[in-house]
Amino acid sequence: MNKEKKFFYDNNGYVILEKVFSDEEAEIFNNCMRRHANKSFSALINPDRYDSLLDQDERPKSDITLKEIKETSSMARAIMTDKKMLNLLNFFHEKKSVGLSSQFIFKEAYSDYCLQAWKPHQDNFYPKSKNAAYVTLNWFLKDSDKENGTIYCYPGSHKLGLLPAENNISFREKVGNNPGSECQIPKEFLKKKTDIIIPGNSIVILNGNCIHGSYPNKSNRSRPWYSSCYISEGEEFIVGNSSKRKEIKLSQPNN
Repeated sequence: MNKEKKFFYDNNGYVILEKVFSDEEAEIFNNCMRRHANKSFSALINPDRYDSLLDQDERPKSDITLKEIKETSSMARAIMTDKKMLNLLNFFHEKKSVGLSSQFIFKEAYSDYCLQAWKPHQDNFYPKSKNAAYVTLNWFLKDSDKENGTIYCYPGSHKLGLLPAENNISFREKVGNNPGSECQIPKEFLKKKTDIIIPGNSIVILNGNCIHGSYPNKSNRSRPWYSSCYISEGEEFIVGNSSKRKEIKLSQPNN
């Protein structure tokens, strides 16, 4: 962390930080998450919560699978509350925060959802926090480029505040539909669209009001990422039917 990175984040609404965790940790976590993927490789919602991951794991329940679900959910919560993540929050977000939710997106090559591309949207459209209080820390576990479905951003758009947007179902969109509540991008920002090329094992911090989307994965490479979502302590938010957001003290166990 340095002042240049902070200046970039403040002005653009996102920043890339390489190797916050070790490559070995990234590989272990990715392999753990893959154990719980269904045949379609659809996203996992709140894998840091045992009950949530249990509901989404479609394998027959046995002592082995229940143990794996416990291990993975504990690992996912440990990442969300890791001291390294909290240090990033303190430095870039500058506000005491709590966790809200998490998600794991596989973007698996050749899967049912590989061609799904997120429309340009603001993450804060969903919890609707005020005072620029919502932020996500996104762990890209593999190299991410346009061919395998990286994200794109509109730098500086976080300064516009929360914009009008269509109300889509997002994660629960059917195969063939593109998720995301597409927001109304001011004309002067359209030309600012920037593809974000991300080295594997990098954290991308996204201001909740930064407009971004993603490309379809047309490659033979997967683009997995784990998103930990936070909000400034004491701020109001919408719980959501799918995300089921709730305040998670950053030292709280995964229940």
